[in-house]
Amino acid sequence: MKLNDRKLTILQAIIHDYIQTAEPVGSRTLSKKYELGISPATIRNEMSDLEELGFLKQPHTSAGRIPSDKAYRLYVDDLMEIKRIAEYHRQQMKVDLLKKFGEVEQLLQYSSKIISQLTNYTSVVLAPHIKENKIKHVQLVPIDSEKVLAVMVTDTGIVKNPILKLSEKVNNNTLERISNIINAKIQGKTIKEIENDIVLNIKTEMGEFESLVQSIFPDIFSGLESGDEFELFMSGATNIFNFPEYNDLIKAKAFLKLLEEKQTLSSLITGSSDSGLTISIGSENSCEEAKECSLVTATYKLDGSTVGWLSVIGPTRMDYSNVAGVMLQVSQYINDLLRKRYK
Repeated sequence: MKLNDRKLTILQAIIHDYIQTAEPVGSRTLSKKYELGISPATIRNEMSDLEELGFLKQPHTSAGRIPSDKAYRLYVDDLMEIKRIAEYHRQQMKVDLLKKFGEVEQLLQYSSKIISQLTNYTSVVLAPHIKENKIKHVQLVPIDSEKVLAVMVTDTGIVKNPILKLSEKVNNNTLERISNIINAKIQGKTIKEIENDIVLNIKTEMGEFESLVQSIFPDIFSGLESGDEFELFMSGATNIFNFPEYNDLIKAKAFLKLLEEKQTLSSLITGSSDSGLTISIGSENSCEEAKECSLVTATYKLDGSTVGWLSVIGPTRMDYSNVAGVMLQVSQYINDLLRKRYK
């Protein structure tokens, strides 16, 4: 059923009021605080209809109503106006992000902090998925006569450096030759693209050093594969205690447990759309621990491909308008920085 303008206006007022106060909203409150142009009795009737339609819920201990997940979904899809970040904050954010842009991890860690500060919720940022990154350079660096450090850099600035054990002693010149041959074969390719035939070609070209390469090559790639899980940066985990709904110890424990389950959290975030902004609300979330939370997620990209995610997680009574504005602005700046750095 499509809601008429009056019902939409009342529903929007209830959502705004509940987001600000965390208190169930009654018809008298709406009549006093908002210029709706209708009597409290008419508001009550409309609220009753909205409850029957599944947009409002009535807590057992209150005569007022609170929005349902269905109401929040209607709000973010059709009613919400995204709040623009103040010019001062936008310029300061841009300068700060640029200052922090050494390695990608440093940029993302700082981005997580900024998002949490500007939204007052918990922020989670996932570093690039290394399997999707292209190998930019591999260098074998001697540690001692039996070990080398394999320094691997991807096109998005991710650095992996596993220590490899050698099957025989080699000099620096040999390591340099091996590094050059490996680079010639795998540079510019993703981990997914490095197939067995490439590995075989490298071994064949090594000639007398084939047995050495045979011994270290699996470890080089296991070093890359070990980075396959997302690196997760989190800020503002304790911000939930600022919200009265988390005075409930059971709810608070469930939220903190979700933050501890990094694989579950990563799956929730990466399961969102890879274009624009995604908002998942309460019961829409796939795992039980997130059924009373909302996630607002944006992606950052390189060459048109998604390489990571920015997300805010908090109660369903979230200030979606402000959060959406912050997420869009931060993701835009990160995309711009990545594009300029790795173009």
